Amino acid sequence: MRYNASHVTGAHGYKHTWTRAAAVLAAILSAQISTGQPPHGPGIDWNYGSIAEGYTSAFAGGSVEAAYRMFSAPDFAEVCAQAGADAVKSLRAVRHVDGRVGEPLPYTALKVDALDLHGVVVPRVPIGIESEMRSTVLDTRQDHIGGTSVTPQQSGTVRLRIRTLCDAPGGEVFVTVRVVR
Repeated sequence: MRYNASHVTGAHGYKHTWTRAAAVLAAILSAQISTGQPPHGPGIDWNYGSIAEGYTSAFAGGSVEAAYRMFSAPDFAEVCAQAGADAVKSLRAVRHVDGRVGEPLPYTALKVDALDLHGVVVPRVPIGIESEMRSTVLDTRQDHIGGTSVTPQQSGTVRLRIRTLCDAPGGEVFVTVRVVR
C-alpha cells in the first residue's frame, strides 16, 4: 500500500487535504506579515462571532460607542495611532447587562474602559464586540445586527467577548448578558 501524503482520513472518517490546509496557513501568515508585525493583543477566538465594532469609553465608567461596522481597513492603522492603542494593557467592564426578549439592547449599555499600565483610562480605543457562536439568546444574524444594538430573541444568558483590535498589547474582557421575558 502506498502512502498518499495529500489525504489522511481522520478519526471521524473525514478526508483532510494537506495542500488546502497549507494554503490556508500561508494566507494567514502572509496577512500577518503584511502588517509589518503580528498582532500583540487578543486574537480571534473561534467560539465567538463578531456582532459590532467601535470604541471603548471616553471616560472612566462611560459607555462604548459601537455599531455593526465602524472602521475601514485603509484607515485602521491611523485610527489606532490616534487612539493611543499602544498604551493599552487591559480592559475593564461592568460584568453584567440585563435585557428583555424582543427589545433592542443598545451597545451603549456596555461600559468598557481601556487601561494603561498604571490603570489610567485610555479613551476611545478600537474594540470588537463578539457573541458566543452557539448561543441563540441574541439575534445575531447579519441582516439583523446592522445598527447600534442587538435584539435578544429568547430568555437566558450569553457571554460577550470585547477585545481590542489594534496591533498592540491590548486586552479582552467578558460581559454576561442576562435576558428575561
